[in-house]
Amino acid sequence: MLTAILFILSVLSQPVGSFKNELDSYLKKNLSGYDDYKYEIMQMPVDYKKMEIISKDDFNMSGNMVYLPVRMTGKNGRVSRTILSIRLKLYKKIYVAVKTIQKDENLSASDFELKKYDVTKLNSKPVTSLKELSLYRSSNFINAGDALTKDDLELKPVILAGDPVNAEYKYGSVFISFEAISRQDGVPGETITIITKNKKLFKAKVIDSHDVNIIE
Repeated sequence: MLTAILFILSVLSQPVGSFKNELDSYLKKNLSGYDDYKYEIMQMPVDYKKMEIISKDDFNMSGNMVYLPVRMTGKNGRVSRTILSIRLKLYKKIYVAVKTIQKDENLSASDFELKKYDVTKLNSKPVTSLKELSLYRSSNFINAGDALTKDDLELKPVILAGDPVNAEYKYGSVFISFEAISRQDGVPGETITIITKNKKLFKAKVIDSHDVNIIE
């Protein structure tokens, strides 16, 4: 019963007649980059005889909202302008997790599938290719059914906390090399802390899986 009531209210809240066709065409044209969409007019004007879009060449979209200037002719013949606030749900086929993924877990293409998803719910850009996914691990906990976004990825560290490293220091003609232990995970180019056998701490830039350069 509740579902039926919601359906009736939804139908009544939509524009009718030629304006609905005009709006459908307008949205279809401007949202052609999406696989599908749904819309809802937040507050539909009442007691109007005619309504038309003022400029079909303008498209003012912010987030999941479209702000549409329209011209209304009232039943008394009076013409006025207003702006319709239209809330969107935008769907694209993107990569979605097929299982729960823990933070810091290595990622594989088999962990994801292409699925139509409401991208208006995302706070980050979705990942569009899994070609180099094996280079990454998850930076967040990802639930099954969640979209994979760029914020969920971090490069796999080539050095892990506790790994032995070869530390080098170069300054002019001075060159020093010694063994140390990494105290942090690190990717190439990242600065980590290392500790020597006599407990001295240094900041070092990761070069590869074995070598770091002392920077301070």
